Amino acid sequence: MKAAMARTPMRPPKTPRAAPMPSAQAPPMTEGKRRDLSGGKQQPQQQDPVNVFCRVRPLPSDGDLTCMRVKNSTTIAVNPQDQHKLLQNGAQREMQYIFKHVFQPDATQQDVFASVAQPLVENLVRGRNSLLFTYGVTGSGKTYTMTGNSRHRGVMPRCLDLLFRTISDYQAKKFVFKPDKLNGFEILSEEDALLERQQEMNQRFAGTGRFAFRRKESDPEIASQASVEPTPLSVLDEDNMYSVFITYVEMYNNSVYDLLEDSGIQKSLQCKIIREDANHQMFVHGVTEVEVKTVDEALEVFQMGQKRKRMGNTVLNAESSRSHSVFNIRLVQAPTDCQGEHVVQDKQNITVSQLSLVDLAGSERSSRTKNTGVRLREAGNINNSLMTLRTCLEYLRENQQQLGPNPVAKKIPYRDSKITHMFKNYFDGEGQVSMIVCINPRIEDYDENMQVMKFAEMTQEVQIARATPIKPDLGLTPGRRKANKLFKIAVNNLNELGIPEAKQLEMDVGLVYSLGADFPHYQMDSPETESKIQELMEYLEQRIDKRRKLRANMDLKCDNFRQLLMNLDRDNLQLRTELASLKAVYKQERDRSAALENRVRIHESSIDVLNNTVSKRERQIQELTHKLNEQEQLLSQKEQEKEKQKKKFNSKLAVESDKNKREFDQKLREQRVKMQERMRIKDEKLRLVSNILQSEDVPSLPRSQSSEDLLNDKNRDRDHDRGAFTARTESSVPPTTRTDIYCTPRHGLAAANNRHRRSRSAGDKWLEHRAANPVPLGTIMQPYLKNRKSVTKLTDMKQLTDHGATKYCLVSQEADTDGDVETKLYKGNVIPTCGGGAQVVFEDVECLRQKSPVHSPTRKRPSNSNLSASAFGGPLPSTGLTSVQDVASRCNLGIEGHSSKKSKI
Repeated sequence: MKAAMARTPMRPPKTPRAAPMPSAQAPPMTEGKRRDLSGGKQQPQQQDPVNVFCRVRPLPSDGDLTCMRVKNSTTIAVNPQDQHKLLQNGAQREMQYIFKHVFQPDATQQDVFASVAQPLVENLVRGRNSLLFTYGVTGSGKTYTMTGNSRHRGVMPRCLDLLFRTISDYQAKKFVFKPDKLNGFEILSEEDALLERQQEMNQRFAGTGRFAFRRKESDPEIASQASVEPTPLSVLDEDNMYSVFITYVEMYNNSVYDLLEDSGIQKSLQCKIIREDANHQMFVHGVTEVEVKTVDEALEVFQMGQKRKRMGNTVLNAESSRSHSVFNIRLVQAPTDCQGEHVVQDKQNITVSQLSLVDLAGSERSSRTKNTGVRLREAGNINNSLMTLRTCLEYLRENQQQLGPNPVAKKIPYRDSKITHMFKNYFDGEGQVSMIVCINPRIEDYDENMQVMKFAEMTQEVQIARATPIKPDLGLTPGRRKANKLFKIAVNNLNELGIPEAKQLEMDVGLVYSLGADFPHYQMDSPETESKIQELMEYLEQRIDKRRKLRANMDLKCDNFRQLLMNLDRDNLQLRTELASLKAVYKQERDRSAALENRVRIHESSIDVLNNTVSKRERQIQELTHKLNEQEQLLSQKEQEKEKQKKKFNSKLAVESDKNKREFDQKLREQRVKMQERMRIKDEKLRLVSNILQSEDVPSLPRSQSSEDLLNDKNRDRDHDRGAFTARTESSVPPTTRTDIYCTPRHGLAAANNRHRRSRSAGDKWLEHRAANPVPLGTIMQPYLKNRKSVTKLTDMKQLTDHGATKYCLVSQEADTDGDVETKLYKGNVIPTCGGGAQVVFEDVECLRQKSPVHSPTRKRPSNSNLSASAFGGPLPSTGLTSVQDVASRCNLGIEGHSSKKSKI
């Protein structure tokens, strides 16, 4: 698809304006359309076609079918929806469309911006108007291309970033340029601008200003910073002051709404109207224009309007734009005064350029979106406005392509839609128009894409007049602002050096001697000769007056320059005299400083020697101090070891003395018990003898039976009557020895029969816990437990529960006071616990040991209080758990005791 050749329009465009002027006074005419003074005809103006770019969206998934193929950077081929349909000659039907540039699916946002939007920003800085809009079906990526998202910036934020990086050092203070509500601007003085800034600051602190809480309301929908910082443009005029104003409106259901309007959350937006200003420029009446100074501030204002933009959910797009949005960036610039510090207070010198970024809503079919109700009405209005845009461009193309002596121009219906009515100046006037056609290459969107391609093909044939901005010529020196800045820097440097004459320096970067523009072309054979002569006379009078002013200014400057030269000559002579005297003084001071330097060198060498000596002494002191500290540490360690040994010796001595005392007391008690036993035996013998003597009938005893044996038999019979139990064991010892085993009585009750108890528990399962290598007793009677399992080490409760034992026996062997082996049997019941474990409750203790018989005529049964001493040779653990705990600790078994006879593990 190639663009059509430029044709001469039948109706010449109106005289363009570089900036909308608030007053009805006519500005100077442009060079491209300056009227001929003789004939009154307009010279032809250069025209450019609408630049149409194509961007192909990536497929959502690899399995989707596509109906388009990118052939090269400018050509795209569209295949039919049905790949099997062939023409009559058998060739496949394929259509090719040519654009200015085709962005493939892998193209980045930076590539699109550099090719499409960067030239428009250059036009904005130069003072030209530009229009960029995205067109395509719904879900083709128009909003992503224009705005972007939180990761990739779109065209709009990149334009703002490049613009502010270009004018960063040349921005005017806020409120120097103020909108006049009629699409124009006026210049405020420094005092008025300061009052406006203070008032805005007070409103922001009070929270009543229009944008007092923008930072809280903003959302991070757009990336805060670009991945690659753009290079500032070099087309900037450094002698001008710049300010940026933005507006944000939307066309919803063919009505215009201001998205930045100062209205509450509950209040709905008011519909705006489109008007024409004094310079025939279309604008939205009463729209909010916000002056911004940074990119972040501009994006915050955009986010405020974005929240009010109408979005909807459709079948084809989750976030579909239901209105056309227009984001206008207006750059206001004006020249500075002769010193390059303040803006010239003349609004006729203001130049206003505008960049309009339009995000058109996507065209859609109700048969695919299944819209109903409000969504169906929105879709109808969107399609009608897009159809009006296509109609206007088609009629404009036909009017431009008409040839012949009497062409008939069609009336273009700009007023049928708000979007075409608002941008009527671009199509009928001058500027640069670019369009990005967004394509979704899926086979399902074939019909919609074909309509978009036809519209793009037709749009490229429309010609737009090239803008020729007018820059005011004040006759001021170019580069005066930079020169004045450098002069101030130099004066500040001189002041820092302490030169008092720096404050009196003056610099004049005033007028350049120029009489203005070239003399206009004229012819004297025109029928309007008299009026042209009158205009020439006025023009000559203006130039003569300007020449007179310039000559007077030049004479004044010459006089000032002559006076300055005389002053400089006088100062030069004085300075030469002072210089000669200063040279003599300088020579003397130089000689004196040389002598002082020699003395300083000598002193420095001596100081170095002293420093070396001091450093050596300090190192020696450090070494000695270190050695002294080590000796002190050794002494302290020895003292500590000595104190430890002393304490250890004292503690050991105390332990030994306590042990000896306890052993002495124990032996004393044992001797006392033995003596008491002997006395008891003697008393018994005496009682028996007295009974025999007093008895009248004494039975005759065999000769072999002695009185002592008789006494022992009687004692045995008496003990049997009382219920006591005595077991006699036989071993390899002589027959005279005998061992008595008694059971410990329980709180004064009769002792149980151990052998009888073992027979009762024959049905129980015993767990016998004994030492690894027990000492053999050497006796015939051995502890016997039926259905038992012997273990040598018990470390886990599972060993009690896994074997199914119901009885537990702990076997302990120790040496008694006489050195004989003593075996103790601690018996108990195994009781399961609620937590899944088990506990052992000790309820019986048996003590087995060998003991020689005592030869005594009589033998009494020991009482309960002395039973433990006579049977076991020491205190039993029935009244306490000390012995049981000691035995259990030696057998690796934990014991949990309490005050009763029973014990738990």
